[in-house]
Amino acid sequence: MRARLAAWSRPNVDPRLFDVVLTAVFVVVSQLDVWTSWDNGTQGHFDGPRWLNSALMLAAVTPLYWRRRAPLVTAGALAAGLTVDTVFVSSTAAFVGSFVPVLIATYSVAAYGSSRRRSLGGLAVMAAGTVVVSLSVSELSSAGDIAFDLLWLSCAWMLGHFARRLRGDARALSLRAEDLERRREREAQEAVERERGRIARELHDVVAHSVSLMGVQAAAAEQVLTVEPERAREPLQAIQRTAREAVDELRRLLGVLRETHGGTGLSPQPDLSALDSLADQMRAAGLPVELCVEGTGAPGLSAGIELSAYRIIQEALTNALRHADRAPTTVIVRHMPDRLEIEVADHGEATGGDGMAPRKATGHGLIGMRERVALYGGTIPTGTEPGGGYRVRATLPYGGRP
Repeated sequence: MRARLAAWSRPNVDPRLFDVVLTAVFVVVSQLDVWTSWDNGTQGHFDGPRWLNSALMLAAVTPLYWRRRAPLVTAGALAAGLTVDTVFVSSTAAFVGSFVPVLIATYSVAAYGSSRRRSLGGLAVMAAGTVVVSLSVSELSSAGDIAFDLLWLSCAWMLGHFARRLRGDARALSLRAEDLERRREREAQEAVERERGRIARELHDVVAHSVSLMGVQAAAAEQVLTVEPERAREPLQAIQRTAREAVDELRRLLGVLRETHGGTGLSPQPDLSALDSLADQMRAAGLPVELCVEGTGAPGLSAGIELSAYRIIQEALTNALRHADRAPTTVIVRHMPDRLEIEVADHGEATGGDGMAPRKATGHGLIGMRERVALYGGTIPTGTEPGGGYRVRATLPYGGRP
């Protein structure tokens, strides 16, 4: 039963707003008690200056707003204000404007008190104040009335204590659920790592076997190379095949061991065939992109050059999306016999003529472009165009340094 109540979700109401409304309601009710007789017809009338009664009731009821953050202080302020008003100023204590706030404060010291000892201390304060107020009002001074009031206080305190237990159970269930989720994720990650380790060991054996086989084949080719050169062709070809297979397996091995980030670490690296998809993504983001590819890939076009070219175009389009106010942008890829040329130009408005600063070739994105181009011994001039817009030109030689 307790687990069901602990798992029950209360309406999503801001506690501060609730306490503001609660305090405002009882401030209004207590003032009505002072200035009218709607709630105290059977318990006497407020004596003394009305303004003093009003001020004391306001000082007593207003601390209800802090009943969650400082429940013991709230209980003490309420008990003190009502006691002073009843004993020294007036001769009555209204039920709705006085006793109901006492019940709320008693509930709060049990529900939000920092310890059981402080909670019981708050109950004792409220009980003492209630007894003093009851003895000061002739209509409430009988033993039965006092016992009845103390019974209400005990019920309010027990209800607050029960609510505190429910909150503790709900917090414990939440922490347990979080701990189980973390444990599940950790176990899943450990399982993945164990499986990757197993695959890596298997691939290591495959690569080691391939390298050993190449050594045997090379020794066989060396033995017949000077005697029968034609017979050396077959083992040399076998070495080539084995080497290619070993490199492929080594790539797979590195792919398994590579640390993944965001679940994409093992995804294949993009190349120029993915430019159409990149252009579609930019169009969906609001950047009009026109893609033009001239020529076809040459034999010297390596996967590394394709990856660098893709990343340069991706960064240039991202810069255009951010800084060119989504102006039309053209991407041209030229496959030349000895190099790959890239040109990305947006057609944004010219800057600088109206007092605005022109766009400058700065930022981590452009630094990354230059590093990729420098890796292959290419060039990448960038800058604004006389008629407006910004242009990036990159050249990646096929025979550049690795």
